[in-house]
Amino acid sequence: MLSASLAFGPVRALAAQIPGDELPSFSRARQEFLKAAFSDVKQLLADLQEYHRTGDAKRMSSLFTEDGLFSPVEGWYVQGRDLIADTLAVRLPRIRGVHLSLIDFTASGGLAYYLGRLTYQIVAPSGPTSVLGTFVMVCYLDGRRWKIRSLVERSGDQ
Repeated sequence: MLSASLAFGPVRALAAQIPGDELPSFSRARQEFLKAAFSDVKQLLADLQEYHRTGDAKRMSSLFTEDGLFSPVEGWYVQGRDLIADTLAVRLPRIRGVHLSLIDFTASGGLAYYLGRLTYQIVAPSGPTSVLGTFVMVCYLDGRRWKIRSLVERSGDQ
């Protein structure tokens, strides 16, 4: 393989495939789309964290599509904005200190994918439980606003 590389001269395209290297450069239009989508989805996450902090289940559920899916760290799931609102009304008063951070993001057309880390505490009569894990959020562009189609949390313990 090395001799083939030497015979054909340096292969610069391979350098972009080395783990940890910079992302390959995209077209200018693609870069602008990703920048705008990322900015909008970051705002969606900021709203999500704010509604967590204030315990506003109704506003938080409005961030989901009508057929959205939510699966908290415990592993079960609910689907549909009304069921998500009901679930959040019970769950949010028990959640403290939510922090979400980025691992990966991409978007294409009307879909966006966000992989992140999450930390929070679940308050229970037996004492608080710390949660440290990851989440995947798939968003759908609904008109001019991104909505959460699915939000799946998983504990780092699993």
